[in-house]
Amino acid sequence: MKFVIMSLKAYLAERLWLRPAAFGIMAVLTVIVAIGVDRWIKLPFDFSIREQTIRSLLTIMASAMLTVATFSVSVMLAAYVAAISASTPRAFSIVVSDSTSKQAISTFIGAFTYAVVGLIGLNVGVFQSSGRIVLFFTTLWVFAWVVGTLIYWIDHVARISTVASTISKVTERATKILARHLIDPGLGGTPIFANMLPPEDAVPVLSGYTGTVRYIDVAALVALAQASGFRVQVAVRLGDLIGRDVVVAWISEVEPGALDEMVVKRIRSAIRIGQSRQRSEDPVLLLQTLSEIADRALSPGINDPGTAKDILDALVQVFADAADKTRDSATASQHSRVMVPIIDPERMLAAAFDQTARDGAGLVEVAVHLQQALSAISPCLPAPWMPALQAQSTRALERARDAITHQHDVARVEAAARLADHRSTRTELQNTPSSGATI
Repeated sequence: MKFVIMSLKAYLAERLWLRPAAFGIMAVLTVIVAIGVDRWIKLPFDFSIREQTIRSLLTIMASAMLTVATFSVSVMLAAYVAAISASTPRAFSIVVSDSTSKQAISTFIGAFTYAVVGLIGLNVGVFQSSGRIVLFFTTLWVFAWVVGTLIYWIDHVARISTVASTISKVTERATKILARHLIDPGLGGTPIFANMLPPEDAVPVLSGYTGTVRYIDVAALVALAQASGFRVQVAVRLGDLIGRDVVVAWISEVEPGALDEMVVKRIRSAIRIGQSRQRSEDPVLLLQTLSEIADRALSPGINDPGTAKDILDALVQVFADAADKTRDSATASQHSRVMVPIIDPERMLAAAFDQTARDGAGLVEVAVHLQQALSAISPCLPAPWMPALQAQSTRALERARDAITHQHDVARVEAAARLADHRSTRTELQNTPSSGATI
């Protein structure tokens, strides 16, 4: 159930029609309220507004809002396409969930719906003096709201198509998901290493589908384990690509008759497998999305090392902010009957930095900045992350040595590589002839 609710929220967050539809319904309800006021409430004073005045205002609003809404949708879609073209297609679902653009479009469509329904009510003749007063002041309020939204949206739409805006949105989402992973690496179960062997008496549960592990419903597995008295050791991690009949879980301490076909089916359904990864749960995918933006910037056709350095700064911020949130949060509960393999630090650091280290190795400014970024996040991460962080720095240094030809530039990278193991590179230096040697 939790996965269904979470998937529904993620689906609705990426839909462009939801808010405009809601605002349109609100506009209709506003006119209905005005009719109700007219029928049931009588004003204690003699005050009335001419019907022609309200009709003129609503006519202007209806014609203007239809044009503005159509124009806004085209501009917004063009901004989305520009943002994705400048970053990576994997960022589309994050960019399209931008609430400000949806709010603006919803306001324009809602104002158009309100004006049309109000005109229909006036033409039918359902409004008397009290209703016209409510309709008039509501029209003024809607007009002021539309003008304010339009002014703010013009400034926002100028920024939404920039790479910086996309980086900011992906960074915010990555920080949230990475912090959640650091607080609860076992997703509510007991965290274990992926290569941990199952008990000798464990019974395998095989997958029924081919695809990517999108979600592990630990709460459902805990309920099954408590009801049947067995233990569950999950054999896959979020983001793993698996085939049919691959072991997804091991069941141990099984009582006779406890593991029937229905229980196996429920265990399989708790480990959700789909065609694509779940962006709202997978920290590796979000870190990789940031890395892909840097990789695109380093391509020969774009040749923008500055954006790659901005991505490295953003990754430092992601790890630092996630670590801060971890320190401010309580330790997550870990159920002993369900064991879940953690996403190891090597995998996450590789997703964040490998592409930049590979394609930016020949650019000294990128190679130096990468080493500085790795050094900057080292105080933020737990001690078990340090070997993976040092290995990442060492590989990046070796790639830079292979790609950079000028010795002064190599020395700059080596000076910045405080975490790297310099022994392998020093051996290569000793075996490399100097520029003045005779061969």
